[in-house]
Amino acid sequence: MKGISESVAGRRIIVCPPRKSSILKALRQFKGKTFRWVYLGENVSQFIVTERQIGDAGKRIEIGDKLQEIAGSLRQPYIDYIGKLSIANNSLEWWASCLSDKNPWFSKTFLYACYIRLCQSIIKSSKEENLVFIGENKAIREGITVNMKGLPHYEIRSFSTPVRDSADIFIDTVKSIAIKVNYISLIIIRMPIVGRYELKIPADSPSQDKRGLVLLYNWVDDRSFNDKGEYRDSYLGQLAYHIKNKGRKVVVVPHIVYMVEYLERLKKLKKSLGHFLLSESYLTIWDVFRIFCKTLFKFREKWVYPSLEGIKLDGIMTSDLHKYRERTDFTYNLLLYQAVKRLKGKGIPIESFIYPYESQTWEKVFCLALRKFYPSVKIIGYQHATAPKMLLNYFFSKEELPVLPFPDKVITTGKYTERQLKESGYDPAKVVRGGAIRFGNLLKKIADPLKRDISSPVILVTPSIDINESIELVRKMVKAFGELKHYQIILKFHPRRPYEVITEKDKSLKSLPEHFTVSEKPTDDLLQESSMLIYTSSATSIEAIAIGVPILHIKSDFTIDRDNLSDFTASIRESVSTPDEIIKATENILKMDEKELSRKRQLWVEVVADMFGPVDESTFDLFL
Repeated sequence: MKGISESVAGRRIIVCPPRKSSILKALRQFKGKTFRWVYLGENVSQFIVTERQIGDAGKRIEIGDKLQEIAGSLRQPYIDYIGKLSIANNSLEWWASCLSDKNPWFSKTFLYACYIRLCQSIIKSSKEENLVFIGENKAIREGITVNMKGLPHYEIRSFSTPVRDSADIFIDTVKSIAIKVNYISLIIIRMPIVGRYELKIPADSPSQDKRGLVLLYNWVDDRSFNDKGEYRDSYLGQLAYHIKNKGRKVVVVPHIVYMVEYLERLKKLKKSLGHFLLSESYLTIWDVFRIFCKTLFKFREKWVYPSLEGIKLDGIMTSDLHKYRERTDFTYNLLLYQAVKRLKGKGIPIESFIYPYESQTWEKVFCLALRKFYPSVKIIGYQHATAPKMLLNYFFSKEELPVLPFPDKVITTGKYTERQLKESGYDPAKVVRGGAIRFGNLLKKIADPLKRDISSPVILVTPSIDINESIELVRKMVKAFGELKHYQIILKFHPRRPYEVITEKDKSLKSLPEHFTVSEKPTDDLLQESSMLIYTSSATSIEAIAIGVPILHIKSDFTIDRDNLSDFTASIRESVSTPDEIIKATENILKMDEKELSRKRQLWVEVVADMFGPVDESTFDLFL
């Protein structure tokens, strides 16, 4: 046990991991005295185990609402903070890293900064209470301890488990090496195959009007092919067809998402498209080997991290980078840069590059590479999805605009995102209102809302792509509706996070109540059968209100809310957290009379129309 002793006045703070031995040690410290405790982390399954172990010995502090409040107050300061780091560290490695991205799926720095501020708030508001802060990993525990150093009137004790921590580091390192060796091996093994798909375009005659290629970059997975195995662009729709009709040479640049069916998807693409451009087909073995060595171990960059409004983040940000290094994303990003360099060397002419805009690291790397090797290329991003304000990768500081790798134009799905991006600091000249190519069908459904049958309520529940958030939502559904058999609960999981993936993480969810059903049917079909929808951050909420299906938003108790409708008035949807609140809100929604429902549907029509604009020929012309 490592202790940090400050001036003591009978109160004690313990910082410990969610391990059985550490929890027992914490309980012994108080010897029957009362204390309050907080779980700081996103692993819901681990929280459940911790809660059971503590039992009635301590009182848990509910942090959900306070966490959202703190996140709102720190949001812009954090964006500006990263902006200053971007100016100081402007380089390929910086833009390829999770820190510059601020994407909450990959970087936990912002969440952990909010946790630290939350702990400071709890201490400030506590009276003569003992406190236990349970951090799910070493980075957040050390971050809390460092930021509490010098705190008066408390004895602060931090329980460390050096042997276990060292073992975890060793295991994570071995896993990381194994993942990267497997990733690189697949690239090398496939080189002779992908080499056959190398694009053969004469440099002196790239297209009918002597201009370069129009590249359409997109992700390719099972949803990219119809029942006949034909390729369809689920993000950019008929854009390729429209550009071809203008006499331009269009080439698809597929990013095949999953490795397992890689060759099968290559064959489908070849059959459907004839030709396409695989960035990896231009890489050499030396490219792959050099970047593999560069990303195999810890970051070499010596970046300096100042405090964020008094919150010290050095250790947390370093840990963030190391965690990101353990994935293949950083390796992929650097390979992408090298592939663009090789394209130039091969004489592939590029006039414009169009891609689904989410302001992620790979996009910034692509922009950097294209600006370097194709200075005259026109880069266009299509903001195809929603951009909730807490999905921080969409937002940046005005100060970093001069160095930010950015497209020449971002075309939005409608008025709402155009307004949102411009107000947040985007260059107004580079943000253009477009239409909802991906969600065009929703606009057709608005005018004819569903007739609902509430005699036998069917509740559709749509967990998001986030595994922990999905587990939390399903657990809340079981707690709320597990004994209420007059409801039929249908669970529709995200296609990239199917039920099997969720139950692998939380095996207790393999056994669901009899009136709970896991469905593989399309969301559109399920909404037609549903009395209401329950969600956390899924875009299905917008699909639901587009056809007049009432929605209920469930707040997280552990992480920062990324609800797509959070910017709209509370009358659009109710937002609740506890099982009792869920039951009450559900009953109220189902009791709505037609007059009240009609009033809400009118609001929903306005929201969807604001978010998603119509699509016509002029929409596609924006990409030219």
